Amino acid sequence: MLGRSRSILIAGSAALSALLLSAGREVCAQQVGTLTTTGNLDFGRFVAGAGGTVIMSPAGGKPTATGGVIVLNSPSAAAATFSVGKSGSGKPLKTVIFSLPSNTDVRLTSNGNSMAVTNFVSAPAAGVSNSASTTSTVSVGATLNVGANQPAGAYSGSFTVIANFQ
Repeated sequence: MLGRSRSILIAGSAALSALLLSAGREVCAQQVGTLTTTGNLDFGRFVAGAGGTVIMSPAGGKPTATGGVIVLNSPSAAAATFSVGKSGSGKPLKTVIFSLPSNTDVRLTSNGNSMAVTNFVSAPAAGVSNSASTTSTVSVGATLNVGANQPAGAYSGSFTVIANFQ
């Protein structure tokens, strides 16, 4: 199986939360910002062999492999990137908390075949209050779970990153 390789691309999509909070008889709207996809998560090209994983760090660079997977040279391999900005109100954002997909939410598909994407990680870290005044981008990496003799193909899919602006 060393002669077959796969090109993997997973598109990132951003979702914004807008929540109305009740405070007695008053209602306060949550601060709104923007989260825009600026680069897609791409695991690059690899040979499945006996199966294993392909891991893309949120720092980007060349992905690493475990098990029988062999990572090939692939200049397109990259972490997903998102731009964080404020809305037109002009008020500075205070903090932003990112949420990533769970380990059961994302699959890449190609011609009826699929692979799970798990262990999403981000920089800055998900679930932590990040200073919006210094956070201008978020990068996302993940682990691609490759089956033994995974059929060749251009696999694709999408995932959602949620930014909770506070």
